[in-house]
Amino acid sequence: MLVNSKVLLEDAMKHNYAVAGINTTSLTMLRAALEAAEEEGTPVILSHAQLHEPYAPIELMGPLMKAAAEKSTVPCSLHLDHGTTEAYIYKALSLGFTSIMADFARFSFEENVVRTKKIADVCHEIHVTVEGEYGEMPSNVTGQGRALPEGESLEFFFTKPDKAARYVEQTGVDSLVVSFGSVHGIYIEEPKMDYERLGAIREAVSNTPLVMHGGSGLSEEDTRTCIDGGIRKINYYTYMACEPSKKLVQFISSSDKPPYFHEICEYSRELMKEKARYAIKLFQNRG
Repeated sequence: MLVNSKVLLEDAMKHNYAVAGINTTSLTMLRAALEAAEEEGTPVILSHAQLHEPYAPIELMGPLMKAAAEKSTVPCSLHLDHGTTEAYIYKALSLGFTSIMADFARFSFEENVVRTKKIADVCHEIHVTVEGEYGEMPSNVTGQGRALPEGESLEFFFTKPDKAARYVEQTGVDSLVVSFGSVHGIYIEEPKMDYERLGAIREAVSNTPLVMHGGSGLSEEDTRTCIDGGIRKINYYTYMACEPSKKLVQFISSSDKPPYFHEICEYSRELMKEKARYAIKLFQNRG
């Protein structure tokens, strides 16, 4: 069933777990994510990132995602991940997305607040959940993202607890993406998570669900510590999306005939479903 993500996050806060927010850049990946959630009997947030537009146009993927969510046997939210322009955000709303990430973290704090509040006001009028972001993730230390300015420490990008409280109060967002050590993409160094900072952020915005991007690659111990520290949604994509490439060469070369593309998709779907199932179970934080 298609629901507003606020319902999912409120339940996650109540029962100390995190909802998986899985980016789906194809029908194959959409099926993998949704089947994993249904087989585990857990809610899921199906996401489409604006940066994936060249590979998965929202006009095509949005209706597919919405139809799949409506028919699902578990609660599903339809989420726009990293919406960086007002025009694209409004396009997602017109297609029936029930959750929006207003990503204006690249701007100054003041402009981020103004732009995010404008989106939040529009979304709340039509009962759509808004995820905001204050703090960023660097790339020249680990993972992918904006480079660390010369002479600055890693903490340059981290969310400051006092400003996080101001940001939530002034924008009215329903959930907050925070930066305290995780990154987008593949980790090229072991992540160093600032759990003391996470605790301070949680205390500063105690009634707001916290979101962590960069869920791929963290250890199970780190993931559980993040959840116990207040993370209620974890974005997951990279390890799931990369899984088929590890085994496709063997699959194709071992076939007695050139495999059809739909056979490659089916093989990939099963591999990605297992990665999604692993993440969903881990994020449920059941011990």
